Amino acid sequence: MHTTDKPVRPRRAVASSETAREINRDILLHTIHLQQPVSRADLARLTGLQPSTVSVIIGQLMEEGWVVAGSLGRLPRGRRPTYVTLNDRHVTLAIDLRPGKANLAVVDINGKILGREAVAFDIKAGSTPEEAKTAIAHIARAARSLRATYGDRVFQGLGVSVSGRVDQRTHRLVFSPNAPWGQIDLYAELQKVLGTPIEMENAANACLFSERWFGTFNDASNLLVVAVAEGVGTGMLVDGRLARGRDDMAGEFGHMPIEESGPVCGCGNMGCWETFASNRAGLRYYRELAPESTLTSFQELLDLALKGDIRALRSIDKMMTYLARGLAMLAAGLAPEVIIIVGDCTALWPRICPLLESHLIAKSFTPHTPRVVAAMDGDAARLRGAAALVLHKVLFRQVDFAPRHEREGERDNSKLVPTHA
Repeated sequence: MHTTDKPVRPRRAVASSETAREINRDILLHTIHLQQPVSRADLARLTGLQPSTVSVIIGQLMEEGWVVAGSLGRLPRGRRPTYVTLNDRHVTLAIDLRPGKANLAVVDINGKILGREAVAFDIKAGSTPEEAKTAIAHIARAARSLRATYGDRVFQGLGVSVSGRVDQRTHRLVFSPNAPWGQIDLYAELQKVLGTPIEMENAANACLFSERWFGTFNDASNLLVVAVAEGVGTGMLVDGRLARGRDDMAGEFGHMPIEESGPVCGCGNMGCWETFASNRAGLRYYRELAPESTLTSFQELLDLALKGDIRALRSIDKMMTYLARGLAMLAAGLAPEVIIIVGDCTALWPRICPLLESHLIAKSFTPHTPRVVAAMDGDAARLRGAAALVLHKVLFRQVDFAPRHEREGERDNSKLVPTHA
């Protein structure tokens, strides 16, 4: 007798009860983060979970120390509800590494900066490994001192925001034309001198985490963060996911050539966007107007502009005109809902915002132009973003993994909120 064997269907993975509990835990943590202070009853209503499930998980989170009971609510009648919040005793050490200096902070789970420190160092791109390691040692001393000052808090790790692109598999800086860390394994050096878990990310991407974690754009799916400093970097949220690209290099629009005969860029090309729109460009424009100038920093230029110095204002206006040219190209290609500008230049926001908006409107070929806003906390966004990298990892256990990392077994931060949010 002829028989035909039926094909064997592959077994499907079935979520265990433990997985379901972890997902529900993430749902509640994320909702508390967004809505705090919030009652258990409201958590059940907002999440759709059963009140009994909410009570059990909140009890576990309290035992773990992530959630604490707060004030009592008021109702017309019946038992007064107890509000819960995230426990702000949990903190993160954050470091924002810039060419020439490092900003350090202790940031609590709700984004409050408890203490700050700054370390200056006189090294530049191309410095020797010994010089770079000496700078790291100075930063480590300041970090240990800052951590000791808040020794009564529970530290969850170190978040590092860096001017450059970081390969999330190897933790190596793969592109940092303006930063002095290319000669060393920055991640390994920091881990060696500080001995703590580290999350390291490009500064613009870190700012994107800051806005999504602590800011007001939790519901936006298409965000563009443009960090204006010694260079120009961008972080992109596209359809709800952080765009990384090959080798985590996506977002280097600062090295998009806009004038072939422009100045030489740190990347080796000529006429890159950042040679016209960065802080360094602003200083160059001022020196062209005031050859006698002795200014050495963008902050000095900014101070003059804030006092009404006409040449300083014209220099920053020119810098912003070039910034607007690049933003118009990004808006046409990426269609963001919101463009967030991060940097010292936002101190002049009432002046520069209309310039940026008018240029975007003039160059738009659709009736919809992105909203342009300054980062909620200026350059501190880089520190809060570094902290958010750590908090996202330690708080959420069930996250959405990019297909590439699912195949390769690597963790991925490309999803900035839990799978359910």
